[in-house]
This record gives sequence, C-alpha cells and structure tokens, in this order.
Amino acid sequence: MKNNKKVFMWIFFIFVLCALPFLYYSEEYHIENNEKSIQTNLTKWLNRGSGGEMSPHVKEIVRLGASDTYITLFQLEDHRIGYAQMIMGWNGKLKIGQSGYGTNEVSYRNIDTNQGMYGIVIGYNIDFKIDHLFVELQHEEFSFSTDISQDELFIKFEKLPKDLKETYPARITCYDQYNNVI
Repeated sequence: MKNNKKVFMWIFFIFVLCALPFLYYSEEYHIENNEKSIQTNLTKWLNRGSGGEMSPHVKEIVRLGASDTYITLFQLEDHRIGYAQMIMGWNGKLKIGQSGYGTNEVSYRNIDTNQGMYGIVIGYNIDFKIDHLFVELQHEEFSFSTDISQDELFIKFEKLPKDLKETYPARITCYDQYNNVI
C-alpha cells in the first residue's frame, strides 16, 4: 500500500512537471488567428504600462511566405500607422513578438522568422501619389521594388537572401507613375 502511494506521488509529480511548460506555452500563444482577437490583444499590448489609451484598427494581416510569422498593419486614431509581428505556435495560436508605429509616410523593418529574414515596408499612399517604391539596403548589395499604386495603406515584404549580414537600415525611394522621384 505504501509503494502504491509513492508510485502515485511520482506519477503526479511527473505530470505536474510536464504540464507546467504546456500551461506556460498556452498562456504565451493565446491569440486566435482572426482579426477580432488580434485587434483585442494588440490593444492590450500597445496600452501595457501606459497611462493613455491607444485604439489600433487592424487594416491588414499578411503571412510572411511559408514562415510562422504574420505581420499586422494597423492605424491609430490619430492616423499614425504601425505594425505588429505575430508568431504562430504549434497550438495554432499567435503571440505578439514586437510592434512599432510612427508618423513616417513609409518605413522599413527587418523581421526574423523561422524561414529566414524578411524586409517589410509599411506606409500610406496619400492620394495615391506614389506608384512604386525602391528599397535598397544601406550596408549590403541588395534591393527590391514594389508596386503600391493601388494601395492607400500598405504592407509589402521581400524574403532576404541568407548570406546578408546587415539587413537594416534601408533607403526607400518613392516614385510616381512617370518614374519621377517624389
């Protein structure tokens, strides 16, 4: 009888040890992969530890290739735009990895994923004056262009080659439909 009690205690102890990481993981990756859940959790994320109240409005969610990473484009009530990196866990749910927002019309970020590095460009195209962008890494021999002629708010991305060492910062040049620099 005493041995049965010891065996039960060991089994219980092992169960608890196995359950703790699972519970932690489930708490970390808890955001459903839909706009409403992302918006609710993004609002909590942006307002953590601040006295103010930011209300982001999710505008677009894109998956970076075949990676585990999604980028959410959002706009704040004062018209600033931002992004949030959402990482998918093995449970099919997301967690926020990082975010940023600002007043720049167009900005570049590099995002590390399980499938390599991506360069992302976010921005807004007021009155559709910008036809396309040319993005050139400042410390590497790599560039790409992207068409934004039909996008008022946009998020564009490009998978970066593995051999690049410095994937940030980048120089962004905006062109109109006649290929003139804006």
